[in-house]
Amino acid sequence: MQLSIRNTNWYLILPLLLLSCINESTEPLESLGDNEITWAEARLVPDRESKEISAVLKFSNWEAVDYLLVRKSGGNSYSQKIERKELSPVYDFKYTVQPDDPESFKLVLTVWDKKGKSSKELSLTIDNRWGFFIRKTERIARVSGKPMAGESFPSPNNTVSDWHVGGTDLGIIWEMNPGRYGIFFGDTYGFDFVPNTNNPGPNGGNWRSNVLAFSDDLNVDDGLYLSDMVKDNNGHAKEIIQGGKNQSGNGDWTSIPSAAIRANGIDYVHFFNMKNWTGWITNYSGLSKSVDNGQTWTPCENVRFAPHSNFAQAGYFKKEGYVYMIGTKPGRRSAAHLCRFREADIENRGEYEYWNGVSRRWEKGDETQATVLIDDAVAELSFIYNHTHKKWIIAYFNETRYHITMRVAEEITGPWSEPFELASGKEYPQLYGSFFHPLSATGDNLYFTMSMWLPYNVFLMKTTLADMGNF
Repeated sequence: MQLSIRNTNWYLILPLLLLSCINESTEPLESLGDNEITWAEARLVPDRESKEISAVLKFSNWEAVDYLLVRKSGGNSYSQKIERKELSPVYDFKYTVQPDDPESFKLVLTVWDKKGKSSKELSLTIDNRWGFFIRKTERIARVSGKPMAGESFPSPNNTVSDWHVGGTDLGIIWEMNPGRYGIFFGDTYGFDFVPNTNNPGPNGGNWRSNVLAFSDDLNVDDGLYLSDMVKDNNGHAKEIIQGGKNQSGNGDWTSIPSAAIRANGIDYVHFFNMKNWTGWITNYSGLSKSVDNGQTWTPCENVRFAPHSNFAQAGYFKKEGYVYMIGTKPGRRSAAHLCRFREADIENRGEYEYWNGVSRRWEKGDETQATVLIDDAVAELSFIYNHTHKKWIIAYFNETRYHITMRVAEEITGPWSEPFELASGKEYPQLYGSFFHPLSATGDNLYFTMSMWLPYNVFLMKTTLADMGNF
């Protein structure tokens, strides 16, 4: 006979003398013999309101059951003997977590029969964290390039053969139309790109400063499917914002997208024009737009940011008629600053409003009025407002801590929380970039693209949030 336990968060089969799961479609197994058992741990999560964990039990040999003994391992001593008269052939076992229970503890269940024989112990691990926290982060899939040896996660796109994209990075996602997403990538290389463990990063031919893909995928738990890219006459993904040699003779340059948004039915990309990667020396940052759903792009000449502007790199999010922009100086060691404007004013910098945390006011037209929003080393940022958790959430690469950092705030103006770790460089060496998919604006899951210098390609990550309130 066996025990299977199931709750709304976890599914497992736990053979245990005398019990079996009520939800199993097959008939209970025959007895395995006296005290013969296999078992596995479960992680059960309390209900936010009732603070209960529960497991539905079914006794396959009900006539032999005498009582169920429950003990707690971890925290204060606890023991509960549930007599037969309190049980039933189908029994909803519950335990209410206590204020002094630790963040993780075990409930140990033992079934006793009428002959005084017991099953082996079954341990259920309780995840008893409260407040707002990250349950887990995982790499869902590869987005670009060819899989490397040993990869076990999905790789749903053939970017190499389909669009001549062998190596690339970033992956800045924005919603163009409901269910239609644009995805900007950075410096891109072609068929002959090969990840080089001795000299990681870009290599190969057919270099383009940036390329643009599209996706109609609304269920990204199995990977982010790309439906197409903007192509040249050869069917290769083509460069969107001009790159190449600086004609003034001042060095190489490339144009790197940092944010994108649809405003008033027009698609916009914020980019920085790089003069020299050594020291992150830029010529300027600017804005380009597309009025034909991303097929062609033209510069917005009235929107330029100086090389040392606090909005040389940026992220966008739309909410209640405003486009909010969080920006940094070029590079990876700048603090973040905040700006906003009406959708209709995206091409009118004179109408941009900058948040001044000293005056607690939005100051129009003068970006030097913007005070520090997040005092940290912020790079490759994106942010959203999550309607489920009612929080602003920002993610960015922090090279000091060597991880993708997340912070949250009730209001866009702050205060912002202490940093959470979304993804660690120890687990994902040479990681950078963190760009939220718009699907992250509702629900408990955050989906974001993350780049890795080796193999110089883009991956889709998933973070599961929990907001258990206060005990």
